[in-house]
Amino acid sequence: MTLEEMQEKKRKLGYSNEDLAKKSGIPLSTVQKVMAGVTKHPRRATMIALEATLNPNPRHMIYEMFMDREVPMIHDPEVAYKINPRVCTIEDIYALPEGIRAELIDGKLYFMATPTRLHQEINGELYLTVANYIRAHGGECKVFIPPFAVFLYEDNSTYLEPDLTVVCDKKKLNDKGCVGAPDWVIEIVSPSSRKVDCVLKAAKFRDAGVREYWVVYPEKRIIQVYQFEKEDNVELYSFEEEVPSGVIEGLTIRLADTF
Repeated sequence: MTLEEMQEKKRKLGYSNEDLAKKSGIPLSTVQKVMAGVTKHPRRATMIALEATLNPNPRHMIYEMFMDREVPMIHDPEVAYKINPRVCTIEDIYALPEGIRAELIDGKLYFMATPTRLHQEINGELYLTVANYIRAHGGECKVFIPPFAVFLYEDNSTYLEPDLTVVCDKKKLNDKGCVGAPDWVIEIVSPSSRKVDCVLKAAKFRDAGVREYWVVYPEKRIIQVYQFEKEDNVELYSFEEEVPSGVIEGLTIRLADTF
């Protein structure tokens, strides 16, 4: 598809550059440059993702290049996570083109869309609240936001980038990220990522030994809290309530104060 054809498709579908960025998972700045013709030689993976997004058929088959091989991938432009069916490894994560984000779970790549502004605001507020509390109380735990890698197991089958990662055992930290289970993980979900965050990741975090897992639903203004060390380990809170941390003693978070 030529640039002119893509521009015409974009016009007919009524998409803005922001829409294209959100649906394709390509950074907005990259979309703007490509659609304006500023980038003369865009990356092949970028053009494939944009073409697939502009194709109205949600079962459009596209192909990405990983490790010098053509790999089939079903692309649904309405879904934030696009699954690559081939058995992959962390080397495939490292081989991704610049600007393309993905997580690896049991040998499957889950491509991630660009976070929304609200997502970023909530994540920033959570980071500041947790980090400032730990610092003010002389805590030893470390707090991280993406891009920060979590190698959940000591193999090459699972690589995650949670929205917020708290690690209290410094022996698990190296220059690449966290090797092993963090103590506390927070994910901020969209409707399209709910299954991955609430089912697949929750099970993985529990089995790996994560102590606490929060799932934040911005649209519903609720927080689902998993305390994996307790028997009755799932509780729901609204943004208006004080949500206690089971990992950082004394810390509570009330998101309604900001959102």
